[in-house]
Amino acid sequence: MGMKEEIRNYWNLRAYTFDSSPSHVSLPEVWREILSDVFRDKLKILDVGTGTGFIALRLAELGHKVVGVDFSKNMLKIAEKKAEKAGLKIEFIHGDAEKLPFRDGSFDAVICRHLLWTLPNPQKAVAEWSRIVREGGKVVVIEGRWENRSKIRSMLRDIAVLLHERHNPWKIEHYRKEIIKYLPLYGGSSSERIVELFENAGLSRISVRDLRWIRELQRMSLPPLYRIAWNNREYFLVEGYKEVKK
Repeated sequence: MGMKEEIRNYWNLRAYTFDSSPSHVSLPEVWREILSDVFRDKLKILDVGTGTGFIALRLAELGHKVVGVDFSKNMLKIAEKKAEKAGLKIEFIHGDAEKLPFRDGSFDAVICRHLLWTLPNPQKAVAEWSRIVREGGKVVVIEGRWENRSKIRSMLRDIAVLLHERHNPWKIEHYRKEIIKYLPLYGGSSSERIVELFENAGLSRISVRDLRWIRELQRMSLPPLYRIAWNNREYFLVEGYKEVKK
């Protein structure tokens, strides 16, 4: 089995419990407010690594034309059901974030949340997103640092996952070590590293927003075990623009 196939199989399995994680689907009204500030005009937006559609749904609620793409067909099935239930028209497409099936300049904007750490070649991915954005459009990435817990906090977090998310974190929570060594951003990233990826992809007017306050809001609403184990180191939004050629 190839590396990409194993990664896809992992997320197909995770799809069934994905929405039980508090960091994936909590605070929809807060995210809607953030996204309304990031995208003020009505746009055609690609949500890369859409998962079960949380960000795509918020964007569609704000009136944008949204396409969601993901490597996992099981994730997309759940996203489609959620969009249908909400009465929102969103196109969901199966695809690879590092090699997207769209022409140059197909979208006004691209957004991804919690995706780059899962990719074997994050630089290739950001360059691909820059390619499919029109001149004057922008790329938005939401990321953070995830893995910096003590052994005790990690144990408490795994127990919380078992109790509240109803799946076994020791069985399906992590990639195999043989896969992890090929993921340069596994465990998260600094905002400086993401800015570097943007610059290398030719994006400009790059800015960073600190979103740690969202993680704190999430933490305060969690059961005690989660609150103790919760990681609130870095959480941020980076946006950059594709310049108009003169």
